[in-house]
Amino acid sequence: MSARTRIDGFLGTGEEDAGCAKTMSLMHVYAELVLAGEDAPARHPGVALHLSRCAACGEDYAGLLAALR
Repeated sequence: MSARTRIDGFLGTGEEDAGCAKTMSLMHVYAELVLAGEDAPARHPGVALHLSRCAACGEDYAGLLAALR
């Protein structure tokens, strides 16, 4: 993914993106759904979208998954 694509994605976040605060408050729920084999992106699409766009939240999520495993 090019830097321009990442910038456009960041600047173009819309209402469907959960944002950092909401993602952080739901991250443990989202991670537990993933580990249980549930379709977490379908249940929390705004969180899934945010995790794909925000590197900081994505790193926190990866660390949480690693700790829960």
